[in-house]
Amino acid sequence: MTTGQMQHAIIVIDDDDSMPLGHDEDIGDLKVRIEEAAAHSRFVDFRTAEGAEVSVLLSPHSRVRIAVLPPRLEVLDIVQAGGFDDLPADLL
Repeated sequence: MTTGQMQHAIIVIDDDDSMPLGHDEDIGDLKVRIEEAAAHSRFVDFRTAEGAEVSVLLSPHSRVRIAVLPPRLEVLDIVQAGGFDDLPADLL
């Protein structure tokens, strides 16, 4: 990602509704925190694009998907209500 380019990412946990992640959310750090929490059934905290603070209890049986959207979707400002199933296959 180039300097000044905003990151758009979506997270889905246990196939619930997708949530757009905050632009300042460090995806690499979030992945590490999710892996650590899932190994021991702990909460992971993150911020949504709307600014909501979210805490999710993760376990070894949790399913988490994170998609970082390419710039072509950022321009359209798309947040899919149906989650990943509605995204084009070439994005997954």
